Amino acid sequence: MDINTYERLWENIIKPKIDNMLSNDDDIVFNERQPGLLKESVWLTYEDYKNKVHTYMHNPDGRIDRHKIASVMLYSIIINKPFELKYLHAKQVLKSSSLLANEILGFYVALAIVRSFILQDASEKSDKNRQEIFNDGFAFPECQHDSYPAHVYKMLYYAKLNERYDIFAFSHVLFFIEAYTELVRKKEFIGKVFP
Repeated sequence: MDINTYERLWENIIKPKIDNMLSNDDDIVFNERQPGLLKESVWLTYEDYKNKVHTYMHNPDGRIDRHKIASVMLYSIIINKPFELKYLHAKQVLKSSSLLANEILGFYVALAIVRSFILQDASEKSDKNRQEIFNDGFAFPECQHDSYPAHVYKMLYYAKLNERYDIFAFSHVLFFIEAYTELVRKKEFIGKVFP
């Protein structure tokens, strides 16, 4: 991802989601100490870790796939903490969405990146089936106690807390979400054709 692509990502995906989350949650505030600092910090973290991924892959000049790009951006967001809690020392009960706001934003952006790559590729290849599969976003497995995304937010929170975020492992989570969505939607299409 180059800086121009990042600028579009910030303006079209990240900033609108930040604004939406702020307008829907009275317990969080935007962590902006200086105008533009967070936006730049996320970009610089992304660039640093993207280069490390290339080094780990022993392919510094090669391209990394959409899942790794999304995983690096997710990490860049959660580590730079765009949101802070308004009431850090208050004894009030906070919603989990407030406590996990950075993780929610990061996961949302990661999925948006993966989806944009998929739809762009499908468009270039005139693959109408793939476009239809991913037009409405992703499907998630059902979980017994909470939604699948809620479990992911918690996993990301504890990975950050324990300083154990693994870019490669989370890129596999994104890959499996993509594969699961494709499998579920193809079954739905078959069910429509052969009821």
